[in-house]
Amino acid sequence: MSPLCVWMSLNMLEQQLKEIVVRHLPDDSYFLTEIVAKQAGPKTKISIFLDGDRGIDIDVCAQVSRQVGKDLEDMELMKHPYTLMVSSPGLDRPLKLPRQYRRNLGKTVKIKLLDQQFIEGVLSEVKDNSVVVEKKNTKKKPSTEENIPFAEIETTHVLVTF
Repeated sequence: MSPLCVWMSLNMLEQQLKEIVVRHLPDDSYFLTEIVAKQAGPKTKISIFLDGDRGIDIDVCAQVSRQVGKDLEDMELMKHPYTLMVSSPGLDRPLKLPRQYRRNLGKTVKIKLLDQQFIEGVLSEVKDNSVVVEKKNTKKKPSTEENIPFAEIETTHVLVTF
């Protein structure tokens, strides 16, 4: 199969999986952040990332994994071997949705803009189309707030502070 055909079939699979996953979320406080399907040798690796307004635990991930796996088998969506992983995004995954930003209000974030600049500060507000980050003061500069449109954000990571 050509790389383009593989990409198109993986893209279609991701769309079908999205519908399946959303059906199996326990309630509206849980949400899908990302599905990644890619070829890993002879297998397809399917990674599904879930989150919740109050966080998510392993029991919810396991429940969704079992139900999605059953649907994949019952619907015969996979014609070849695959691995399925359902997980929370974890700290290494960037924030994708406004709901994730809201859940991380008050935390320190590092935002990479499309123009490759970085902004680091405390996430202080989430608006419909943007976020507000409070950049910490230094000896030479007082604290400032910066409004950053979602359209200008490439990635946002929550920083671990001790």
